[in-house]
Amino acid sequence: MTNTAYELKKNVSIQDEQNDEKFVASEARPLIPEGVYRVCCVKAEKAVSHFRSFKMFLTFKIINFGQYSGTELFMAMNLINTRTGKPFKQVPSGSKYYEQWVIANRNIHPARNDRMSSRIFMNGVFEAVVRTVKPKFPDGTEKPECFHYSVVDYIKKRIE
Repeated sequence: MTNTAYELKKNVSIQDEQNDEKFVASEARPLIPEGVYRVCCVKAEKAVSHFRSFKMFLTFKIINFGQYSGTELFMAMNLINTRTGKPFKQVPSGSKYYEQWVIANRNIHPARNDRMSSRIFMNGVFEAVVRTVKPKFPDGTEKPECFHYSVVDYIKKRIE
């Protein structure tokens, strides 16, 4: 090995060691069997997703007694008009947010121009359907099972 190649390899090794200290693995997303679970909403937040669209993320904690009790899963809902690509000014009655909000509001529709705060979900107990997300590679083939994760697909009813 030439002296220059050795120096380059040595510098890369030093940089790798320094960079290794900066990266820490996050916790893996939970994967539980699909089905209906009793959940409690513990967090609601608006965010811009990686596709630059506005979304509402609700975090639910499973409160069934059993193996998955305490597991936290999220539900994502678009907050944009798909035709214009702009955030909602009025929430359309066909949107997932509208439907889930009405269920959280004990199946009572809002009156015209009512505010539809996400606080309606907080600390509510719901019956929710959990599904498995199976991400795909850019060529359309499914990623290995180790990348699968569970989400709350929708809430069916408010229990408390």
